[in-house]
Amino acid sequence: MSTLLRHVALPAVAPLAVIGLYFTPVLLFGCVNRGLIALAVVLLSAAAAFVTIGMGFRARARGRPSGWWIISALIPTLPLVLILGPLG
Repeated sequence: MSTLLRHVALPAVAPLAVIGLYFTPVLLFGCVNRGLIALAVVLLSAAAAFVTIGMGFRARARGRPSGWWIISALIPTLPLVLILGPLG
């Protein structure tokens, strides 16, 4: 798997899921279910962000470059920012 796909495209699924839920009609899932799905996406992406931060710290401690892991940690935090900010 290429580095760009693994560190950018794969973590970008969570922000795209939140944006997709925002534009989903209420009649499709209902208001409560949309909120619960959004909450699940945000919690899973926050857990993924913590895991990637840990992997970045571990890579840095071993003397390896950790720039890609930092990018991979920032992308999953976007759903939280979107829920608290413009889409909330």
